[in-house]
Amino acid sequence: MKNAFLIYLCIFLLQQSVLGSNSYRWKPIDASFDSLGKQLELVDYKNNERMQFYPLVTRMYQIANLKNNRNLQARALYWDAWLKFETNTEETETLIEEALEKVDSVNYTYDHARIFFVKGMLLAKHNKYPQAYRTFKRQENYFKSIDDLYSLGYTYLNIGSIMRRIGEYQEGYKYYLQADEIFKKGGFIDDEIKNRHNIGISQYHLGHPQKGIEILTALLDEKIAQEDLPFRTDVLTSLYFVSQTLPDKEKYAREAYKTAQKITNKTSQTYTLINMGALYIYKNEKDSALFYFQKARHSAEANKDAFSAIHTLYGLAEIYDRKNLPDSAYQYLKQYLQYKEETTGYAKSNEINQYEMKMAIEQYENELHEASERIELHKKLTIASFLIGLMICCIIGYIFWLSRKKEKIAKQLKEAENRELNERLQRQQLQNEKYHMELDLKNRELTSNSMISIEKNRVLKGLLKQIEELEGSKELSTPGGRTLKQQIKSHLDTEDEWMFFKHHFEEVHPDFFKKLCSIHPNLSENELRLCAYIRTGMETKQIAQMLSVLPETINTGRYRIRKKMQLGQDVTLENYLRDI
Repeated sequence: MKNAFLIYLCIFLLQQSVLGSNSYRWKPIDASFDSLGKQLELVDYKNNERMQFYPLVTRMYQIANLKNNRNLQARALYWDAWLKFETNTEETETLIEEALEKVDSVNYTYDHARIFFVKGMLLAKHNKYPQAYRTFKRQENYFKSIDDLYSLGYTYLNIGSIMRRIGEYQEGYKYYLQADEIFKKGGFIDDEIKNRHNIGISQYHLGHPQKGIEILTALLDEKIAQEDLPFRTDVLTSLYFVSQTLPDKEKYAREAYKTAQKITNKTSQTYTLINMGALYIYKNEKDSALFYFQKARHSAEANKDAFSAIHTLYGLAEIYDRKNLPDSAYQYLKQYLQYKEETTGYAKSNEINQYEMKMAIEQYENELHEASERIELHKKLTIASFLIGLMICCIIGYIFWLSRKKEKIAKQLKEAENRELNERLQRQQLQNEKYHMELDLKNRELTSNSMISIEKNRVLKGLLKQIEELEGSKELSTPGGRTLKQQIKSHLDTEDEWMFFKHHFEEVHPDFFKKLCSIHPNLSENELRLCAYIRTGMETKQIAQMLSVLPETINTGRYRIRKKMQLGQDVTLENYLRDI
């Protein structure tokens, strides 16, 4: 009974403190409505009656209905439930269910989380621990994702209290320590101090009563325990139950009772009355014990507090038994057992819930493990896909780079080849130009020599004619004239001139005669000679003078040559010979 009472007390304390102030995180919808929400969110509720703030909720309903906004209506329902949580559980449940039906969980995720948080607290209040545990574990992930340390801390507090309620004290203690760490990290000093109450009681349950007493005793010296009278009352009540000596129990019970008279919380007042009654039972002062237990019973019935009523019935049965009034003792004991079975069925319910809770935790942890494995597998697959994609991109990039490089090299080679070809062509062109220049030079030189030879022959022929005229006039002796004529004729030898011409011609056109003879083997020596003169570009008259014949003879020779070569009328002999 003692442990059960301590567990219930901490659940009750949690329900009081979890609804404390937090920074305003609600998404703005309406300025007037939001200002009311901030007042409710940020107000300090220590020693204040919650329902004194109900006019703010009434105004919220008016604005929400005027705007016809379902999400504003959901918020108004939430704050309504928030104010009534301690005093009217049934109406709170109705309000929360209606709020969950109206809230836009997609666009207003924080609204949904806050409403669902209260849903989890209601589940825990009705001993539906597996469902409450799952609810708070989901909220844990959400509050982590938005870095809401305040709500996250109280999520851990709720889970820790559920664990303690089913007897998993070590797990509960672990969650209280997590809450302690979060409150310190967020700078929520008052909440961190209040959480020491849970840590102290956990130490008691874990077999360290003295350490638990030290933590709880130190809490009484904290400023918040002196200002927040409901919290101080709860700490004193816990100290009463964990204290090892009767004087300590009496000290804490009396101070708790005295402090509770200054607050409006009926549940806290009821438990201080029960504690005073139990104290007098320890002291065997039956009348005083009866006085306090009867007051506690009236308070529990007025407050519709079934759990407190069970303790009062048990205490009354104990008192009447000690007063040797077995009939009255039996009646109260019978009511106690009936009330316990019908109203709470605590022992059996706790045992069943403990088993269900362990199974739920195991199942949930398995689900988390499987989800973690799926996430890890998905992560690995994502990384593998990324690496494969990256590798494919690298391969494609390398192939593209290699292709571009090959194209670039091919282009460079082509450009180099083109440059080399152009250079060769330029060199060839220069060589050809040089060759043609040299050829023209030699042709001009050959033609010039031929013209000199023609002029020389003309002069010699003129001299020969003058000598003959002088011989006819007897002005020149016959032997002397004959000698001169022989000398002149020796210089008019066309054969020597031809050999000289042919030598220089073959230097200029080395294969001309060879090619011409191979094409036209029927040409005579004189015709070959005439072709050579024509090839140099000499005119018919010049050739005739070279050969000392008439121009008509040259034309006749040209005709015979064309005939042997079988040239058409459209082909000139000069062009034909030039192309050989």
